[in-house]
Amino acid sequence: MNNYTVGIIGGGPGGYETAIRLNQFNIDCLVVEKEKLGGICLNWGCIPTKALVKSAEVWHEISNAGSYGLDVSAPSFDYKKIFTRKNETVEKLLFGIEQIFNKRKIPVVYSKAESISKQDDKFVVKLANNDSFACNFLILATGSEPKNLPCITIDEKDVLSSTGILKMEELPESLAIIGGGVVGCEFASIFASLGVNVHLIEFLPTLVSTEDEEIAKRLQMFLKKSGIKVSTNAGVADCIQTDEKLLLKLTDDTECTVDKVLLSVGRTPVINIEFDSICVNLSNGAIEINDFMQTNIPKLYAIGDVTAKLPLAHTASKQGLIVAEHIRSLISKDEFHFETICYENIPRCIFTNPEVGSCGLTEQQASDIFDEIKTGRFQFTANGKAIAGGNANGFVKVVAKACDLQIIGMHIIGPNAAELIAQGSILINLKASAKDVDKIVFAHPTLSEALMEAIEDLHCLSIHKM
Repeated sequence: MNNYTVGIIGGGPGGYETAIRLNQFNIDCLVVEKEKLGGICLNWGCIPTKALVKSAEVWHEISNAGSYGLDVSAPSFDYKKIFTRKNETVEKLLFGIEQIFNKRKIPVVYSKAESISKQDDKFVVKLANNDSFACNFLILATGSEPKNLPCITIDEKDVLSSTGILKMEELPESLAIIGGGVVGCEFASIFASLGVNVHLIEFLPTLVSTEDEEIAKRLQMFLKKSGIKVSTNAGVADCIQTDEKLLLKLTDDTECTVDKVLLSVGRTPVINIEFDSICVNLSNGAIEINDFMQTNIPKLYAIGDVTAKLPLAHTASKQGLIVAEHIRSLISKDEFHFETICYENIPRCIFTNPEVGSCGLTEQQASDIFDEIKTGRFQFTANGKAIAGGNANGFVKVVAKACDLQIIGMHIIGPNAAELIAQGSILINLKASAKDVDKIVFAHPTLSEALMEAIEDLHCLSIHKM
């Protein structure tokens, strides 16, 4: 049986980045991955979806070329080539990660972890390939999987998961998306841009209900404007196969008939490992962790979606880097200095058209916590770069404490929102105030000036606000 200092179960963003950081610290480790390095995010999630987003964006601009003074006669697209480009993008990034692992000589075993036991002071992990290994520290990074609904069974043929829809090689004429969260809205935006008749169905009163209410309402408006049929306050009572179509009966007493259904009602942690004489504390199906990502078992850590702590790829990565530093400090007996992750201040992005980027507290959350708050807003319709770029939909909203104008939330819907929110994340995490931002010079003409003007609006000093 091979022995390692650290074992990592799961090679997604959290697992593989943790392995590289441990290697940088000269700490030997083994990664166990049942399919491919990069996990869901790289192979069947974030990256392939963004490749489709880009194709949809380009097609949208070509279709509207006349508004830029360009004459593009009879444009067309080939979805099979779009599909191929998506796969090539994934393969390129996967090859890069594999090369890093090869160069650093980080061992990977492609198998499923079946059981974990404790022998003396080591963890022993048995694998599906009948192999096993021992390690001093063990990190669980097993991720999550799509949730199901009682009345609908995912078969990846007609009823698809977010993984299955990315394997679809031909566009359907019509698509019903059950679940108006981030994933549902992104796929709705992609396929509607490519000419699919999309019906987005959400059980709650609004789409992306975790976002700021103003942002959620504006996104819903834009999606409807793009031709997407949106049904809120509507669940699915039944799904019936009729010839080559699917009939959905909704709880609002309406029906729709479509070619394909995407089920995107959230994800659930994957903990399909037998714990032999080890009892790991769970909460609502997720592994409980402390600020160091430690479980209740000494030297056993958990990161990423399996912890249900804001299930995003970059959350898992940050958690993993903290774990690597914590293990390094335990081995070297150095004092461990770290900043506790403030999960509400992790940026959140939705790659729809227009994009959404958010960080920190929503206006409602801030109102519930603080006695008095202030908000600043600035529309992209008054931003020179947005107008020149032909995409001025949306606005920037900033939430601050009224007492000192410390920025505690930023919410953007509009062009490049997912990139712009990084600036908001920096300001919020550094506890910057509107007065601190007064010291910064923003380049002109840029979209980032909209952030500046929204912050200036906190004390009613925005120059270009209408």
